[in-house]
Amino acid sequence: MRRIAVQEMNRKDREIDGLNEQLEEDARCLEHLQLQLLEERSKRADVERQNAMLQNQIAMLMDVLQANEAVEEEGTEGN
Repeated sequence: MRRIAVQEMNRKDREIDGLNEQLEEDARCLEHLQLQLLEERSKRADVERQNAMLQNQIAMLMDVLQANEAVEEEGTEGN
């Protein structure tokens, strides 16, 4: 009877060891995924900043274009 109990305890210990190994592997995987997420968030923030800068440049160019068109219209009206 005692031998069976010891065998069962050893089996449970091996099962726990296997679960601990899986948990450690899952933790490493989670850490890797968290780092990837941080990198992707950083990239997204950079792209959003660049997009905002480009939109501002487009708005400025449109303003310049409209101002030039207004000057040209005034010039043709003066003739």
